[in-house]
Amino acid sequence: MTPPPSDRDAHRAWLVGLTGEVARGLVVDLGCGRGEDLRLLAARHGGADVRLVGVDASADAVAAAAETLAEDARVALRCAAADGRLPFADASVDVVYSHNLLECLPDPGDFAREVGRVLRPGGRVVAGHWDWDSQLFDGGDRALVRRLVHAFADWRQSWMARADGWMGRRLWGVFQGAGLTDGALHARVVTNTTYAPGWMGYENARALGALSRRGLVPAEEYARFLAEQAALAAEGRYCYAITGFAYAGRRAAASAV
Repeated sequence: MTPPPSDRDAHRAWLVGLTGEVARGLVVDLGCGRGEDLRLLAARHGGADVRLVGVDASADAVAAAAETLAEDARVALRCAAADGRLPFADASVDVVYSHNLLECLPDPGDFAREVGRVLRPGGRVVAGHWDWDSQLFDGGDRALVRRLVHAFADWRQSWMARADGWMGRRLWGVFQGAGLTDGALHARVVTNTTYAPGWMGYENARALGALSRRGLVPAEEYARFLAEQAALAAEGRYCYAITGFAYAGRRAAASAV
């Protein structure tokens, strides 16, 4: 069997590529998690005059990111929320990057306005998000697949202020509504035809199990879904896809904050 690809790493590399390259200045990753994206940002913006800051509300995630990036003295980490005033001065940041953060914020529009505030004139923003309601699993019971996908997209986990499984498709509207950046919307589809550990479709099918454990969908229905995915794989007919969106823009020099 072909070794599993790093679907998420490939997608991260695509997103980070949208940030361009800066030779000096400040690059910020909002919602940096355990530092996977921040590591790629540090590699892309590798100049000695570049500073990078990762911000996350989870102390555990910040500690993990510190270990991941311990050898890069240019990187600093802050434990702070991103659902209010960002911990940066006006017009002080050259690149703002964020991945899979906005769906859980109480006011994505306020976040976009804060991004506009902290960016220098001409500074870049790249905000990426999976569109969870775009997940496609093949299957004979279409209604069952739809129920599972929609329930997962709408599920608000305990650490989330809100949940919006359509945030990917809403990125354009969020940043356009803020009116402080000029940009474009990009999309990338991850597809799998192999069903095995390490592949994104396999792992996300397992993630749907949280719905069953919390009583949001019947355990029998989830078990039937898994059995059908395995059967499709055994017959060589398995297919999975998900769309990730990215808003990439620049701070409009003439905009007032």
